[in-house]
Amino acid sequence: MSGDDRRALFRRLKTLRAAGQTDAALAALQDALRRGALGPGGVDKAGRWLARALPEVHTGPLRVLLLGQLTTTWLVNALIAEGWSRGLALRVGDGDYDSVLQEAIALADREPVEVVVLLPWTQRLLGGAGGPGRSGAERVEDELAYWAQVWGQLARRSGLRVIQVGYDWVGPGPLGAGLSGREGPVRWIRALNQGLLDALPEGFAFLDLAQVAGEVGRSRFYAPRRYHWTRQPFSELGVVALARHLSAALQAALTGPAKVLVLDLDNTLWGGVVGEEGPLGVALGDSAEGEAYRAFQGFCKALSARGVLLAVSSKNNRADAEEPFRVNPDMVLSLDDFAAFEADWSPKAAAIERIAATLNLGLDSVVFFDDNPAEREQVRQALPMVQVVEVPGDPAEYVRALEAGLYFESVGVTEADRRRADQYRTEAKRRTLQSAATSLDDYYASLAMRGCVRPIDEGGLSRALQLIGKTNQFNLTTRRHPRERVVGLMADPAALALTCRVWDRFGDHGVVSVILGAPCPGEPAPTLRLDTWLMSCRVIARTVEHFVFEAVLREASRLGYQRLIGEYLPTQKNSQVADLYDRLGFEALDPGGPDGEGARRWVLRVDGAVAPPHFVSADDPQN
Repeated sequence: MSGDDRRALFRRLKTLRAAGQTDAALAALQDALRRGALGPGGVDKAGRWLARALPEVHTGPLRVLLLGQLTTTWLVNALIAEGWSRGLALRVGDGDYDSVLQEAIALADREPVEVVVLLPWTQRLLGGAGGPGRSGAERVEDELAYWAQVWGQLARRSGLRVIQVGYDWVGPGPLGAGLSGREGPVRWIRALNQGLLDALPEGFAFLDLAQVAGEVGRSRFYAPRRYHWTRQPFSELGVVALARHLSAALQAALTGPAKVLVLDLDNTLWGGVVGEEGPLGVALGDSAEGEAYRAFQGFCKALSARGVLLAVSSKNNRADAEEPFRVNPDMVLSLDDFAAFEADWSPKAAAIERIAATLNLGLDSVVFFDDNPAEREQVRQALPMVQVVEVPGDPAEYVRALEAGLYFESVGVTEADRRRADQYRTEAKRRTLQSAATSLDDYYASLAMRGCVRPIDEGGLSRALQLIGKTNQFNLTTRRHPRERVVGLMADPAALALTCRVWDRFGDHGVVSVILGAPCPGEPAPTLRLDTWLMSCRVIARTVEHFVFEAVLREASRLGYQRLIGEYLPTQKNSQVADLYDRLGFEALDPGGPDGEGARRWVLRVDGAVAPPHFVSADDPQN
């Protein structure tokens, strides 16, 4: 986008906003940001515009606080803009220069925030602040001890997300490139980053600054003059690159990575058109072009192995589209690698909607990769919530283009993530069974579901924390509790800390539900407050919630509680459970919270309460 085009865009945004069409203006700006059309100066301007416009239509922007050993002011606008490119409405503030620990201690006195970003710099590690005669190893230990103090202060705030940025070097220093990695600053910084990673509390995210700078090139990422003048070491380009990675880390910490990669076939997974070249005539292997397509397939297969779902949307006859997977020996991917396969002549946007519906996933969790710019544009306009990759003309650049979008960044990968592709493939078998059933009850019965509700233990804690951190649809309160809060409930004999695991005739769904309850003081009778109740979308609408509720009633009675209080805190995604407590027989305590945002509470007497019918048999995997 030229300078004139950028100016025209911002004039249009101003006109739309003045006419009361702020939503349309925000959509236009998001599209420009996703296309990477604004340049560093335009991104900064976009952030300033968004800081004024977003509060007009978003009543609850995510509050982010930047705390740095460097000046962070210039990062604020860029992070707001890059966050909006991912659909995150952010309100970003920053603390005083090099006052991280003081700001962390005083956090309780500030306006509440949901995320804190910690940005280190090297003045103590490489400068004279560590004291004369201190070795590099001793300075590394000093820095690690400092950040441990900061983390300890932040861990006191329930539900707070933390992103720790790593250290980096601007240059190798006087020892030169050869020696600095052996006995100088580069070695110390590498050791410090590894130490941070090893000690990082569970649930905290880590952003590798050295990797970000390396992608851009340190000579372009850093601006020494800026640091000497303002204690801000990044160039304009560096600020935007860092903000882009921070926005991806925010998304990973809040909702997890994108869940499904939708792929075209012709000239995307192989070279040529299969309907013309035949399944053995497409380009795969035996040439530079063919090797590039194989490398891209290998990258997609590796994404699948870590839990990203793969799907196909191809304008092709289905038999032609499937044939290379069956007969071409150079294919890396197989039909079994795909959770959904759409091959017909309908618009790609319609196919993507069917894929999302089939997988029971939101369109905002979809990434679309297609070599055809016309198809990409059609999807962008029809489905603006879908993330569309700007695919380069050279297939050798496909992997880099997909990596550059940072769509699949994650705080961690669990065993449940690695099993996800298998679980969705077996889900296709369940859908086939459902279509043949004469009634829902017959279908539920035919699944032969088994479930086990048990206390959260050390082995199940990581999965429970992952579900707490990312589940949005079936989640009554969407409270994002940190490890310490969950561990505290696990240790409290009067509290409830349960998970539910489900199997059926097709396989193991794994842990799909988390229930947390705490004593509710000051009530006329012993009362348990259901703080958190969530369930994976994989088992929604199969009566599993009734099975879980039955277990909650049993446990509440065992603990001596006479009443349950249930809460519902509405979000943009959890409306499907707004009436859950009504359906379970609870009595409404209030029609809405005093804040006017629709928060509600219900009460139920435990004695005599009965869960609705379900089709899940109690099972214990230990037996």
